[in-house]
Amino acid sequence: MLEWASQRAGCPDVPADSQVYVEAPGDVRKVLFGVDIELAELLWAQQQGFDAVIAHHPLGDTARTDFAKVVHRQVEQMAAEGIAVDVAKQAVESRLGAIHRATHMSNINHLVDTARLIGMPLVNIHLPCDIIGRTAIVDLLKRRSHDAASVADALSWLDEFPEIEAGPTRPEAWVGDPGSKLGRWTVAMAGGTNGGHPVFREYFGAGVDTIFAMHIAEADLQRLISDPLAEGKTLVVTGHMSTDSIGINDVIGGLEERGISVTRTSGIVSPGGVREASVQTRT
Repeated sequence: MLEWASQRAGCPDVPADSQVYVEAPGDVRKVLFGVDIELAELLWAQQQGFDAVIAHHPLGDTARTDFAKVVHRQVEQMAAEGIAVDVAKQAVESRLGAIHRATHMSNINHLVDTARLIGMPLVNIHLPCDIIGRTAIVDLLKRRSHDAASVADALSWLDEFPEIEAGPTRPEAWVGDPGSKLGRWTVAMAGGTNGGHPVFREYFGAGVDTIFAMHIAEADLQRLISDPLAEGKTLVVTGHMSTDSIGINDVIGGLEERGISVTRTSGIVSPGGVREASVQTRT
């Protein structure tokens, strides 16, 4: 499933932030899929007879320790907007120290070790889902944007995705005014995590008027708001769970086409807006 999802996203190999932690002993026909998986989901899936559990976010092992390899993808995205490669590398690498230190002092394999202990097949699929979601948003903006479009127009266009329309949060402009012109835009996603202030300020400095991102930390947001390069610019935060769900649901659709039954949980917004695991638990 991991190799197939990677190919579906156009990745030549399985990305560094995605990994099989516990192999399934036989055919996989019934899976539980969540944005984040913890012990409760593992135990419930085992009790309910699921063949495997799929998480979106990395859970442990090399998917976490090699995470920086995925974050470097942001350099390519920045270069496509006219930012010098050396400037882009410096901005991205300024984010990696904190990520490395946080991983270094965490209990990296807490959940993975438990999955191995109880024999619950476990995998996470991160970048492939994010690439699919980013591509869908880029295609939407290319199709709908025009010279007179405003940021508010773009916010309304995002509701064309059922996941965003039904999601628990709304897309919002956290820097700038929704009444501003959309102008030149970029979708800063599918780079492991958001680039934060060091990356976003370089986009603004290169002439990008509107950035679309899934999320941004509060400290980075406050730095960006007060940065002179952000004057007259806009940062649209599309919503983490809703946006992740776009790519995840595409992968789920492909798995279902292959005869695999998938139950959504832990943050995934289904195309109809129903949290399937809750419905199935009640029955």
